[in-house]
Amino acid sequence: MSQVDNNQVVKMGMKIGAISTLLLFIILYMLAPKFVDEVELFDRIKLGFSCLVFPAAFFLITIIRVGAQRYGNPSENPVDVVASSNSMEIDLRVLSNTHEQLVIFTLNTLALSVLLPYTYLSLLPIYSALFVVGRILFWVAYKHNVLWRAPGFAMGIMPAVVGISYCCLAILYQVFF
Repeated sequence: MSQVDNNQVVKMGMKIGAISTLLLFIILYMLAPKFVDEVELFDRIKLGFSCLVFPAAFFLITIIRVGAQRYGNPSENPVDVVASSNSMEIDLRVLSNTHEQLVIFTLNTLALSVLLPYTYLSLLPIYSALFVVGRILFWVAYKHNVLWRAPGFAMGIMPAVVGISYCCLAILYQVFF
């Protein structure tokens, strides 16, 4: 396939990921129980931290997976050999990308837990679940067809863009109004 064809596959994957993420957010939000009263700051922060547990567990799994592959081969010393196999190289890239996205996800989740109106706080567990699903899709696709990692990537990055944008606007609104 040419670079143009590859770009089309990635663009299509991003579109599929973005549309499926939006639809899943809407469907799951409609099904999720809602907060009916204002939530105290402590409980908001507690919800935010609770929503970090499963993404952190996925991150831990990727760390353990890479660590387990280092045992008994030249990559035990990553200064000499970064990865001892193609599988390990992919896992390292997934680990690195997950680390990057997890930092944004964590900051976004905690900011949203404080800044969202209470009626929308049920979006946070949905965001957490879709983040983990997106990371799993990203990892599986990376191993089978690297171009199809885009839907999983989109499931993590699109909500982050929307959430961080909302938080920036909410803070600016609070400062100026």
